[in-house]
Amino acid sequence: MSETRPIFRMRAQSARIAEQPVIVMLEPETVSWLGEDGSLRARDVTELAMTSHGARPFTMPPRFDADAAPGWKAYLSLATSSMRIVSPNDMLLYEGTMPTTPDWPRDVAAAGNAVLITGPMATVADFETLVAEGRVLWLRIPFEIRA
Repeated sequence: MSETRPIFRMRAQSARIAEQPVIVMLEPETVSWLGEDGSLRARDVTELAMTSHGARPFTMPPRFDADAAPGWKAYLSLATSSMRIVSPNDMLLYEGTMPTTPDWPRDVAAAGNAVLITGPMATVADFETLVAEGRVLWLRIPFEIRA
């Protein structure tokens, strides 16, 4: 099966939340899915992809208490800072760069996974408001660090 290319722009930021290495996906534009009759099928296709594969609402304080979701493929190249994330149904969620601190890839390599956080955030300043609205999701995914 070939993967489906994304039709939206995202940016990735590495961070540490609740002592866990996380990937915060900034999504300044959301893409809706309309049915053939014009009815709204999903207000945000990223949200749909995440929830259909086990994502949970982000809560305060954060509790990342789940194992890695099966079927996801993700890696970060240390040489180029390039990162790729593909969902279990072969939708390319992200392909781009993500600079990190030296400890972030080391911690991810040791765990074999990372916490992926998504929501319709134009900037990280939107994070708390969207958490309060229930629009921020998290999912632990298998993650590979490459040289």
